[in-house]
Amino acid sequence: MSWRSRWWWAAALLASAAEAGYILSLRNSSAFFSEFYYPAMCPGWDAYMEAAVPLSVLHSWMPLVWYGGLPAVVVAFLAHWISTRIRRPPIGRVVSRVLAALLLVAYSTAPLAFAVDIGINRSCLGVWGGPEGAALFLRGDIAPMLAALCMLAAVRTPRHRIRRLLTSRPFRRGTVILAALGLLALLPAADLMNGPIAPLDHCPTGDGTRVLTGERAYLCQARGGGAFANVSDRDLLAYGQAACRAYTGRLEDAYAIAPICPPAATRVQANIDAEEAEFRAEETRNQKVCDSSRHRPRITPVRVTRDRAFTDYGVLESFEYAEGTAENPWDDGVLDKAQKNGLVATGPGHVIIRSHSDYDICLTLETYRRRPPLELKGWDHVVEVGYDSLTGHIELMDPISGLTDVPNLAFRGRGHYRIRVHYRSPDWKAWTPQHLLVMVYPGTGRPVAEYCGAGAGRGVTSARRRCR
Repeated sequence: MSWRSRWWWAAALLASAAEAGYILSLRNSSAFFSEFYYPAMCPGWDAYMEAAVPLSVLHSWMPLVWYGGLPAVVVAFLAHWISTRIRRPPIGRVVSRVLAALLLVAYSTAPLAFAVDIGINRSCLGVWGGPEGAALFLRGDIAPMLAALCMLAAVRTPRHRIRRLLTSRPFRRGTVILAALGLLALLPAADLMNGPIAPLDHCPTGDGTRVLTGERAYLCQARGGGAFANVSDRDLLAYGQAACRAYTGRLEDAYAIAPICPPAATRVQANIDAEEAEFRAEETRNQKVCDSSRHRPRITPVRVTRDRAFTDYGVLESFEYAEGTAENPWDDGVLDKAQKNGLVATGPGHVIIRSHSDYDICLTLETYRRRPPLELKGWDHVVEVGYDSLTGHIELMDPISGLTDVPNLAFRGRGHYRIRVHYRSPDWKAWTPQHLLVMVYPGTGRPVAEYCGAGAGRGVTSARRRCR
């Protein structure tokens, strides 16, 4: 064995041993790097992801590539040394080259893929997780790859044999054939040039009940939020089609490619239909609860209105501001007063009724010409307040969503009214609706009368049990 070969073998053993020592020194170490994002088409990353599963199988079932390839380097060195001593050097060279090729397959994929991406577009660094992510992917491959290259250098064929090989007729013919095939293989490289990027104007919109399909829908969806701003339509569609071919059925992966991937669109549409069916079933159930628990007035009301309502923030309000009153309803302190008794409060031209924001409301509105009897049985909380109507309009609404399907409760126009609000909490576990009964009748006086209700189904008949 020549000194040149010995030096190359020493370098290979040193590189692989250093990596093996580093692997053995790890103790529950972890790395954190920036979240992946996709600023451009990066074929190296895509190729690396495609090869991730086969490479993991190779690393799991091939002990020779464990510990930075140290076992492969040691076996190759012993094979070359023994074959040289017994005067059969071709055997050692073949074994060494096979094991070096095995190490290159196992450890050079990530470095080569990273080099391709950086050579095409430096913004591909973000796909690899930035500098920290690239270091994480590459740090375990550099030393074994260098060791494999050193092994090839150690068993390199002498120069006179190389010269004889290069001048042979079979080699020249093979070179011509490989050159032609290489040109054909390099033709697709032109696809890496940026193509046209269509503007986001006139993107299709849907009602959320069906999946939008088509290339235009996919491009608009993929570029939402500024992503893929510098990627051509052609490349972005190619990326989506590749993702469709690799789609495994997960719902999380389906939304991004559903417009151009029928299997993903079917998965997303099935999820939308299931959510719609669940929502309709909940609506039907809540409506049945409201219909089965209607209030029976003890005296004849002027008008009764029933509705199933929902609020964004648990507040029903009525605004009526006459000339010269407060311009900003949120500065009059009515909400603070409503929070004290937890149910209802009034101010000049302002009424607030509170409820739970996460549950539907079985809302009943009743207007009377005279004071109705006080009812506590079946209610958790009852509060009565006075109110002066400035314009003759008491129309409760959700200030966010704009609930306006309720009538004007000030049936006598401007004047003094009493508003009595009854509240029954929902079944927290069964997720049933809550109940609000609002009684409005003409009356003077502004004091607040707060009562603790008897509670639903507890059978308490006391009519005037004050909370505090």
